[in-house]
Amino acid sequence: MSSFHKTLDSRTNIIGTKLKNNFPFVSSGIPSLDHIVGGGLPTGAIFAVEEDVLGTYSRVLAKYFLAEGVVCKHDLFIATADENPQDITKELPQPCTAPTEDEVSAVSGGVDKMKIAWRYERLGQVESSFGSNTNFGHHFDLSKHIDEDTIKQSSITYCDLNSKHESVKGFKNPIYFNLLARIKETVSKEEYQISSKNKNILRISIQSLGSPVWMAMDCEDYGVSSSYGQDLIKFMFCLRTILRDTNAVAFVTIPAHLFEDDHIMKRLLYSIDNAVRIESFAGSSRETNPVYKDYHGLFHVTKLSAIYSLVPFVPPSLDLAFKLRRKKFVIEKLHLPPELQETSEREQDDITATPPVTCGGFKKKDIDF
Repeated sequence: MSSFHKTLDSRTNIIGTKLKNNFPFVSSGIPSLDHIVGGGLPTGAIFAVEEDVLGTYSRVLAKYFLAEGVVCKHDLFIATADENPQDITKELPQPCTAPTEDEVSAVSGGVDKMKIAWRYERLGQVESSFGSNTNFGHHFDLSKHIDEDTIKQSSITYCDLNSKHESVKGFKNPIYFNLLARIKETVSKEEYQISSKNKNILRISIQSLGSPVWMAMDCEDYGVSSSYGQDLIKFMFCLRTILRDTNAVAFVTIPAHLFEDDHIMKRLLYSIDNAVRIESFAGSSRETNPVYKDYHGLFHVTKLSAIYSLVPFVPPSLDLAFKLRRKKFVIEKLHLPPELQETSEREQDDITATPPVTCGGFKKKDIDF
């Protein structure tokens, strides 16, 4: 028991974390996402997001993850080939100080509360939005950005993948090997080790891993073949090995819809601990469908692993949808509207579908039951 107490005390002094099964968990910056994956992102693990077609919402999730690290004074490691990594930190959202819209409506609605039937008073309220009552994590305002002075004071490592890379053994594309070498060099520092006294969390953000830009860089002798998927799978396995038993968390976005081979993502999931997929309504027929008018897309849970436990966490519901507001990203249970509004087309169909006058002289719509 004495060794247990020593281990417990050594893990509780990390800012911006909470203990679960005696291991630190960090917030993703979205309380509803933390609730769905089991209370947060575990250290030493990989969290992957399958990007939407336009990549809009996956970038927002990555910004929330990095902004939460800046607020909690965690160290950041940013790697991307699609843009300059320093441009990402210029657009990190600022934490909200004012109460959210839901809190304001709840306070105003508590004064003039409608009296309901006595048999329903003791029933609990149905919670469609997850993580609304938690104190873990922050809400951020996308319309405001963190100031430059705060970014400069933060410990951020930028990994420029646009530089020239030399060929290496083991990878057809040297960009994967060089990124692994930079991550291993950073993670091996003493403050990211579990046994260290002055510990801190390292948040690793890899955006659009395996996109066509990665394949086009430094790949004159690199043909588009099955070896492209082999590099991705090998990279993810090595990354998982490097992060194990450390105080580092990897947040990786993957454009799986651009892969020609559907089996690549399935094999990547073997090395990924937790994974979700974003299905946006933008550009699809569902965008104008009145059934989904309250949401911006569907949120799919692809994989939840049993990390530091015997069984994996089971979310309260798998039928999930999301909507992006100015001050928060909300994941809710998918609720269909009870009745769609009558449209002019619907009324016209009813008129044309009315049966002819019967021998009694009455029409079907004139009969009142």
